[in-house]
Amino acid sequence: MITEVIVASTVGVLLLILFLVKFFNNNRHSSSANDKNASKFNESANEFENENQQENILTEEKCNQSQEGNGFEGGKKKYGKPKSGKVKLISDTFTHPLLVTSLKGHAGDVTSFDLSSNGKYLISTATDRSIFLWTIKDVGSKSVKSIRANVEFDSARLIKFSPDNRSFITCLENGNCIRVFKFKKNEDGSFSKIEQVMDDFPKTHSADIINIGIDSAGNYAMTADAGTRFDILNLKGDQLSSVDTGTMCNSGAAVSPCGRFVAAFGFTPDVKVWEVAFDRAKEFKGVKRVFDLKGHKAGVLSLAFSADSSRVATLSKDSTWKLWKTDVEYARGQDPVLVCTGAVKDKLDAAHIAVSPDGRTVAIAVENNVTLYNGITQEEDQKIAAIFSSEVRHIMFSMNGKYLICCGDRQVKVFNNPTGYKSQISDYTAQLKTCNKNAERRLTEQLEEAKKALKELS
Repeated sequence: MITEVIVASTVGVLLLILFLVKFFNNNRHSSSANDKNASKFNESANEFENENQQENILTEEKCNQSQEGNGFEGGKKKYGKPKSGKVKLISDTFTHPLLVTSLKGHAGDVTSFDLSSNGKYLISTATDRSIFLWTIKDVGSKSVKSIRANVEFDSARLIKFSPDNRSFITCLENGNCIRVFKFKKNEDGSFSKIEQVMDDFPKTHSADIINIGIDSAGNYAMTADAGTRFDILNLKGDQLSSVDTGTMCNSGAAVSPCGRFVAAFGFTPDVKVWEVAFDRAKEFKGVKRVFDLKGHKAGVLSLAFSADSSRVATLSKDSTWKLWKTDVEYARGQDPVLVCTGAVKDKLDAAHIAVSPDGRTVAIAVENNVTLYNGITQEEDQKIAAIFSSEVRHIMFSMNGKYLICCGDRQVKVFNNPTGYKSQISDYTAQLKTCNKNAERRLTEQLEEAKKALKELS
């Protein structure tokens, strides 16, 4: 009996041991399988995550490329970031028979420039916070003298000389307001230093400022934004008036060289012109609408006054440019006179126009090209192609009309203007056909001078 009990107990223990061994083996295999499955799952998850990251990176790159192609970054117009000195741009190796000189010094993209009223100086600003004052009275010489200053804690996207050429105003990129600078002189009268002279003007615009100007008498400054308004300020920054342009969306605004007018243009096809009035004591009287320039069939992209404010050139999305006579007695109901209309071959989404001081020559910048037109015959005369890697950002004629100046990339380039002489020849030749004897001699002399100047330039 005892033996049977011992045998039964032994068998039970053995069965229990076998059960436990089998149980632990199964658990070990299951754990191993689970580890393998978990490893496979983690690998799949990592691959999925990597694929998503790569896809997001590609999507972001495409989005950035699209924004860069449209010229915008973060809702603002993108001028471009400062380029490394090692990056070769078209402007670095650009050559052309009409090129006089290239003003080099900025490390970032040049966003704007302006000319002094005496024609001796050019001032430029760039995205690297730098401002350069160039002495251009001897622009044909091998080297052009310059002095440099930096904009503290910001950069300037727009710049304008004061009428006395002793100071200038800028529009700050991030601050979106006006900052004033002045020049310090040496004993010989040459400029030695640029410095800020006062606190920034109070910020009055919520939309980005797209144009600034100062009238020739120094009574007021003008700021226009990308919305539908422009402001008139005194030179201490106090707001004198705010005007709704009614353009739906401003493309720009300009102060006439005589200082009497502000012209605004934008989404609508008409240019609207206001008179800014001051009394003899230089007290502000008000701003009133005086006339419109009507004739374009689409929105106006750019506008420029001649030096005496008697002519206005306009450029529209309808691929035409127009030259207007604006020295009319508008108070008696006279309307501006359309002098001529020219056609532009390029498709216009963004472009700039300039008119020579005498109103006879028109220059139009589209992308990185500049075309010169004879304002008398409306014919295309010269096309200067592929000047910069980026678009041309600003364009002007020199005060004497001899040079055409434009900026882009990190440079300001100066070109001869043979079209100006050709336009003079066309105008004098036409006038000689109808003039009286008294005017014939003077016109003949002017005609010969223009022909001689053109020949020397050729």
